[in-house]
Amino acid sequence: MEFLLAILLLTAAFYVGWNIGANDAANCIGTTVGASVLPYRSAALMMAVFVILGGVLQGHHVMKTVGKGIVITETAVYESQNDEAAPPQLKAYFPDQRLPDLAILVALLSAGFFVTLATFSSVPVSTSQAIVGGVAGTGLGIVGLQASYFKLGVLLKILGAWVISPVLALILAFIVYSFLNVILRRARAIIWSNLLRIAVIASAAYVSYSLGANDVGNAIGPLLNKYPDKGIHLAVLGGVAMAIGALTFGKRVTTTVGRSITPLDYSGALAAQSAAAFGVHMFSMLGIPVSTSQAVVGAIIGVGLTKGARAVSKKKITTIFAGWIVTPLCAAIFAALVYRLLYSLLY
Repeated sequence: MEFLLAILLLTAAFYVGWNIGANDAANCIGTTVGASVLPYRSAALMMAVFVILGGVLQGHHVMKTVGKGIVITETAVYESQNDEAAPPQLKAYFPDQRLPDLAILVALLSAGFFVTLATFSSVPVSTSQAIVGGVAGTGLGIVGLQASYFKLGVLLKILGAWVISPVLALILAFIVYSFLNVILRRARAIIWSNLLRIAVIASAAYVSYSLGANDVGNAIGPLLNKYPDKGIHLAVLGGVAMAIGALTFGKRVTTTVGRSITPLDYSGALAAQSAAAFGVHMFSMLGIPVSTSQAVVGAIIGVGLTKGARAVSKKKITTIFAGWIVTPLCAAIFAALVYRLLYSLLY
């Protein structure tokens, strides 16, 4: 039974990783493909390599936050945060001092389900928001509306990062693109074009690495509760799943990000990718799960604004913003309801 449960949980984690790769491939290579620097297949293969590297080398920071930093399952942590003795219900809710296996499964499947819907709709959504919503939702399904069982400080920090990340990327991309245009006017066109092409590919690799460092934790962070000594193996699983997702079904959202928001040249692609990668990597080091979708879209908007507000597709931006709001809310509500339903049927 334990073996079958392990297979089921790992399959669910792989499904989430596949979804992240399919939806977030656009964040890594959308601008590269949109600017016609590389064909999609070549860009996706490059992304696959650096996503796995990022996940294995630096994915553990976000894994810990997603796996253990949202719902309080341990007596010592509860008493430390609330300055009072843990109630007897804590052991009833979390007998193993971690999220129950059913909660892990529901959180992963809820997040994966909503990202799948978005990917089929060609909308870049936040997989970070989906998994955080899924984990928080299962917490609600277990303890109800009891705030003392949630790490509210961590949740507020995550919410703040979700706001800051795209704004930071927008400002950085605006500055970098403006600076590159100044240099472009003084440089020889052929030499500059070749250098930019190389720089765009390098920045795409950096975004892919940052995606692996941040979003591998979203794919397999909940499993860290159950397998705390298997972090590296789980990171490899998440990285490979994301790579396969990008190669098999990432082209739809890549087109949206690379071509539908604003037209991009080489300078624009470089500015957008480097700004987004820096922001995501910074938050990854802090262990905060942020959205590469938000960072890249924010950066592309920043590039578009250098040409005036009319250069940015307001309709497409509105659709993307709506997805960012709906995804975590729906994932949380769905996870809470499904967990309660399954728990009542199985226990």
